[in-house]
Amino acid sequence: MRPELTEEERAGLLAGLEPDGMLRPAPWVTALHGDPEAMRRLAGSVHPVLRGSVAMARRLPADVVERLARDEDRTVRLFLAERCDDAPADMLLEVFTWWTGSFSTPNRPYGHPNFPGRNLLRYTEDPDRRLRQLALDDPDSTAELVERFSRDEDEEVRARAATDPRLSGESALRLLGDPSPSVRREAAEHPWLPVPALAGLLADEETARAAARNPALPEWVMRRMLD
Repeated sequence: MRPELTEEERAGLLAGLEPDGMLRPAPWVTALHGDPEAMRRLAGSVHPVLRGSVAMARRLPADVVERLARDEDRTVRLFLAERCDDAPADMLLEVFTWWTGSFSTPNRPYGHPNFPGRNLLRYTEDPDRRLRQLALDDPDSTAELVERFSRDEDEEVRARAATDPRLSGESALRLLGDPSPSVRREAAEHPWLPVPALAGLLADEETARAAARNPALPEWVMRRMLD
């Protein structure tokens, strides 16, 4: 990774390289983020960490973005999705299928400004659970689809449906008995959950934290909790 090495020299030193733990960018590459020609040159490096260091730039030339979006190393694509505002929609979708967000960038790739927000109903029947749940984000999706997904075979899809405000209170109540703890927690925060059921959840150690965050929690219950 030393800047004075040629690519030929780097290629001869890559045998046995395990870059999985090398998640920090090379500082000298980061310092060149404002240099388009340097970014073009380093985006073609044989070293994946140097390419990943380029991918962390906030803005990049279109040809560099196109090259990195097709990089064989998925960590490079991940860095592009997390850090670069120019990351393309199709690559963001691809990364979304296997990455849910990190502590440093919890809203990426899903929250990226280029993440697709339309034509998502085509994923309603997709076998990939991550893509299937995106159908709920389409502007033309319906409450009926939310209800349908609340009975999906996959717990992640059911949990996603449990966060949707279009879900009925009856279905939120039903999901409180779901086999998946994550679905039950999401259902406990649903704003249409019947108040008696919501108050009862406060006495259960498993659901008390989620129930206390529910916006439908009556003021008198909150005052009693404080007292």
